[in-house]
Amino acid sequence: MSNSIHSLHLGKSLFLYFPEPLTLFLEPAFAMASQKVSIYFSDLQAYYAHTFIGIKVFRLALLGYCISVDDIYIHSVQRQKHQAISHAWMSVEARKKEYKRLWSRVHRKQSVQGNPVQDSCELTESFQDSEMWSPPNTVHDTKSIQQLESHQEEFAMDLTNSDTVHTDMSWDSVDDAHGNTLCEDLKKWTSEFGVKHNAVDALLRILRIHGHNELPCSTKTLLKTDHIPTQVVSGVECVRFSVTDQLSMCLDRYPKNHVEDIQLLEVSLNVDGLPLFKSTSKSFWPVLCTVHLKPPSTFPLVIALTDTKPKSLDFIKETTMDLKNVMMNGFEWGDKKVHLKLRCIICDAPAKAMLKCIKQFSGYYGCDKCTQQGSWCGRMTFQEVHNLTLRDDVSFREQHQAEHHQESAVSPLSDLQIDMVRAFPGDYMHQCCLGVTKKLLTTWSRGKTKHRLSQALLREVNERLLDLRRYIPDVFARKCRGLDDLERWKATEFRMFMLYTGKIVLKGILPDEMYHHFMAFSVAMCILVSPHLTKNHSTYAHELLTYVVEQGRFIYGEEFLVFNVHSLLHITADAIKYGSLDNCSAFHFESYLYQLKRMVRSGRNPLVQVAKRLQERAQSQVLPHVESPIKMKFPNNVYMVGPTSCCEVLERTASGKYLCRVYTDLKPYTNTPCDSRIYGTFMCGSTEIKLLERESLQGKAVLLEESHGHKVALSVLHELE
Repeated sequence: MSNSIHSLHLGKSLFLYFPEPLTLFLEPAFAMASQKVSIYFSDLQAYYAHTFIGIKVFRLALLGYCISVDDIYIHSVQRQKHQAISHAWMSVEARKKEYKRLWSRVHRKQSVQGNPVQDSCELTESFQDSEMWSPPNTVHDTKSIQQLESHQEEFAMDLTNSDTVHTDMSWDSVDDAHGNTLCEDLKKWTSEFGVKHNAVDALLRILRIHGHNELPCSTKTLLKTDHIPTQVVSGVECVRFSVTDQLSMCLDRYPKNHVEDIQLLEVSLNVDGLPLFKSTSKSFWPVLCTVHLKPPSTFPLVIALTDTKPKSLDFIKETTMDLKNVMMNGFEWGDKKVHLKLRCIICDAPAKAMLKCIKQFSGYYGCDKCTQQGSWCGRMTFQEVHNLTLRDDVSFREQHQAEHHQESAVSPLSDLQIDMVRAFPGDYMHQCCLGVTKKLLTTWSRGKTKHRLSQALLREVNERLLDLRRYIPDVFARKCRGLDDLERWKATEFRMFMLYTGKIVLKGILPDEMYHHFMAFSVAMCILVSPHLTKNHSTYAHELLTYVVEQGRFIYGEEFLVFNVHSLLHITADAIKYGSLDNCSAFHFESYLYQLKRMVRSGRNPLVQVAKRLQERAQSQVLPHVESPIKMKFPNNVYMVGPTSCCEVLERTASGKYLCRVYTDLKPYTNTPCDSRIYGTFMCGSTEIKLLERESLQGKAVLLEESHGHKVALSVLHELE
């Protein structure tokens, strides 16, 4: 047998073609990125170097002459003969076992004989010195095929008899680094990026034309999605998922070292409506579950499809009983039992009233936290501020205030061992961001004449908001937009205005009385979204919110005290119970609802479409939570350095430290209603250049510049996704 190495340069790749016996063990091929594999045999040395992802090592049959090169594929005649004389075309699992058996025998013989293993660098140099080989122009070279057939017996030799086979890289490590097969990688890519099936079908056809005949012809075959059964319960079409199965699959997606010691799993639930199309009234009503690990993971337990708001809760009864059983008895995961704790059920006010079978927030007894009777002032308002009678679990279950409950209706969730009042916290995304903040902005821009700002002042606010865009770092999902787009603002934009930018752009614009009122609301919310500030200043935050409700009635009139404003009196208790408002908010649930909506491609069977996409994504792994790298480009390079100073990171030194511009002389930006340094808002003063360790950079911050040229630093207080 010829000991020469034949190679062919194609673009950035170097392919080295081997005799057929070697290719028997290379089928199916592996896609390797920036790695080298060296294999040593008694009669040949083979080396493969690859510099980009996605190209396979193709099956070839070469000795001292060419067989097939144009298509780089074994001639079909030879494939049939090998199928007849060899076990080469085996499954992936069987091939792995063969690899392990072969390499273990090789290493045992090496240890006995003491044969040295050639270094891969020396082998690379020998390849570079070897004469380049040029392939023929056709794969149907008759002479070449005849020569190959004459050497059939030599091709069919048993590689396991070789005494001098070595490797510097195990096949298991190749599988772990690059996936098992191209088919599996395509399946993962399709599910991860939500690629449309017609696009994947076209890609599969192209790949098959270029030699990847092992791939299926259609996406349905590639993904192998099971049939999804749907049920109709009380006129509501829905699809259910087992609570135990969903929790087990969720834990399986995490790295083992993150969940191997877990004994108690804490979850939160969410129910909300999700409109699907603008042209129809069809909407999803999913019951979502979030597992509070790092990072958290969200999945559905039930998805219902309705034309209107569900009139019956029968579609969640079975899931409620399943959840009750798991909460009482735990569930088996692997060889251990994991217990389940329900942290809270997060909903907006309409969905909460539906789930608890109580009157809506617009009713006279619509508050789910206190027994106050509402007053009609052109809309339902709640005028009482002090000495409120709070509800508790006992009074709710015994229906002490019958007017608060729907007649002859009992919530399925009352079967769970939870507090039916405190387990349903107020959601600050809906009540404070989309509620109070939006109401204030609407009042200032298009409300009554005595509260509405002039057009000149509104233009000034717009200019200030748009000017701040260049200072907003990437930790915020959206940049600032002007008040002209107020109706299209998202909850994250209202949160940014409420916590950060509002105090800057409204200074000198609003009358003092209205500005002080807004600042009391903003400072209270800054405290309650931060776990550290909630722990130390929650009493002060409650006093501020009480002032906001009372003073709001004096400034804007009695009609200002609608349900969202009234809920400010109860939201501090929720922040104290759960650590901060971000621990019981709907922001991450809303993000998941957006993902669900994107899975719907057409109006035909949207429920089945989403269920299948969820099944396809169930195998994707959850990436472990990693610390974000330090950024060195403005505006993403601003960090807090201790509670009273901040810095801009300029560059990273060779020693691993960071060269920073540190703002040391930080003064309060305002003293309304308190020293702004308490909640992380500073007026920047003098600077100095320092070298800081990574541990000194304690959290993200925003560095703004006022219209007067003063720099203002704001610590990022809310939880970053």
